[in-house]
Amino acid sequence: MVEIRRINGSEVREALDLATEVFLEFEAPDYQPEGVEVFRQFIENDEFILKCQNGVCPIYAAFDEGKMVGMMGMRQDRAHITLAFTRKEYHRRGVATSIFRFLLEDVLQDNPSLKEITLNSSPYGKPFYLHIGFLPLSEEKEMGGVRFTPMKYII
Repeated sequence: MVEIRRINGSEVREALDLATEVFLEFEAPDYQPEGVEVFRQFIENDEFILKCQNGVCPIYAAFDEGKMVGMMGMRQDRAHITLAFTRKEYHRRGVATSIFRFLLEDVLQDNPSLKEITLNSSPYGKPFYLHIGFLPLSEEKEMGGVRFTPMKYII
């Protein structure tokens, strides 16, 4: 049984390592080298890491027998998902959907008037987000070598 919860500060490095590992396997092949570097700079930014460790930018994760198998991270405003990654062997098993549902419930406890959650989907992740109810806000864009489709989930 997979456990879903908000992680604590000591687990942030594990979550970011998981994100990097999955990014390199599934996302990086679709990106230009500069896009891979933009991701690396984002995920290795000391200020960002500290905000995650202090719970300012919350990260939610799924654990299978104590091993982190998926994660989603949010901006400080808790209205935008910045990271969402699941280990290959857990794809299409409901892990990311479960993390999103838990995240949504947690965010709404603190902000019941929240109307939407946004994200910038990678090409690889777009079918998943469409499946769970996100709507594209525009066509795919590219900035700094990063390809993404802006999307929102209406609550």
